[in-house]
Amino acid sequence: MKKITDHLVEYRENGFTVFPGLFSDNQMQEWRKKHTELMSDYDQRTWFGNMLEYAPRLMWPAVSHPILLDFLQKVMGPFVQLDNLTLAAFPSITEDNANGVVSGWHRDRWAHLPQEGVYTTPLASNAISYLQDLTDDFGPLRVIIGSHRKPITIEEGESRRRPHPDETLIHMKAGDVIVTHNGLIHSGSPNTSGQLRYFFSIYYNSSWLKHTDNHNGPLTQQLQLLAAARECKDYRHMRLLGDDPQMPSRCNSGFLLADESQWQKWIEADHQALKTTN
Repeated sequence: MKKITDHLVEYRENGFTVFPGLFSDNQMQEWRKKHTELMSDYDQRTWFGNMLEYAPRLMWPAVSHPILLDFLQKVMGPFVQLDNLTLAAFPSITEDNANGVVSGWHRDRWAHLPQEGVYTTPLASNAISYLQDLTDDFGPLRVIIGSHRKPITIEEGESRRRPHPDETLIHMKAGDVIVTHNGLIHSGSPNTSGQLRYFFSIYYNSSWLKHTDNHNGPLTQQLQLLAAARECKDYRHMRLLGDDPQMPSRCNSGFLLADESQWQKWIEADHQALKTTN
């Protein structure tokens, strides 16, 4: 197993890193079951956002996974908020229709066109998993390595739907999690397996930004996730759910230390608050 520091080096250099086997077979089975239920309830729709509200008890262990949060705090600082949680399935298409096309090249929301060779702290990171192995038939993930540090442009139109000469294909295993910098250019591939391709995305953004999903719906409130976090002063769980009381002072800290040094002080302070309360 890689150390978190190795994942951090890889993320900064390449724009992504993979955590193998982070989610269990049992979790993925339950997620597929939930997706089937939702398709039945919503007229065979296949894309579902706001999944924490649809199934808070089922989804919270993934959203709050300690390995992901430990890593993301190193990447984004102690400002990690859940922006949106998606469970989706991509239908299969024919090989003729899939020939020579990709799903669509893009950077993720809150990105910008990078300067050559310059790494910037991401405003968001995506933790993506697939609920089956990404064989050639199911369609591997495509990335342009290092594009979060390069001013690469792709013109609108057909170019964004074609393979790129600098692309790398990533054949992830079921339950692997790839964490991507929001400036990384990437695309899916067509699914020609004859089956649904299940996709699970936990999109985290900085806590001073708005979050897309509703973290205060009736099902989430019923589980009392935020109330429990407040009770024990679990600040990083509070931040996930859009409550960051420390953000105003920390975002006006004077900025006289290296980000990573200051972040570590705040991370340790949060840990101490939780430890003291418990």
